[in-house]
Amino acid sequence: MLCTPAAAVAQSESDRDASAWYVQVGAYGHFRDDEDYEGPPLFGGIEFHSVNLPILGFSIFNNSFGDFSQYVYLGKEFYPSRKYPGFRLKLTGGVAHGYEGEHHDVLPIRWGDSWGFGLVPIVGYKSDRVGVDLALLSDAGLLLLVGYEF
Repeated sequence: MLCTPAAAVAQSESDRDASAWYVQVGAYGHFRDDEDYEGPPLFGGIEFHSVNLPILGFSIFNNSFGDFSQYVYLGKEFYPSRKYPGFRLKLTGGVAHGYEGEHHDVLPIRWGDSWGFGLVPIVGYKSDRVGVDLALLSDAGLLLLVGYEF
């Protein structure tokens, strides 16, 4: 059966209406000042996507200072192009933990010893179940993510 571009867009949009788990790993991280980065790069995350609800996500990672950190967030995906139905924009916001000591002040909104608010814009492309995303980490760097939807 042949699929017209309009049918492909409709199919792609209907696929986004289903609930799914999306697992991501960090493929590459680039930090503004790599000399200050400590420890091995690490990123793993899981998101739950559901009909008419925000994305619910959790990630663990080494921040740019080598501190083991966590991020619990809500997010929203946008698919702005009918010509490129897999192109997406995503914005997440939530609670970050693990920015300790002298690095605690990198979070603009913070409390306690290592808690703060994080906001991460993402640009990506998803085809079928596989996605590739570029997370913009404030002025600190970029993170290339590869994900799979279950």
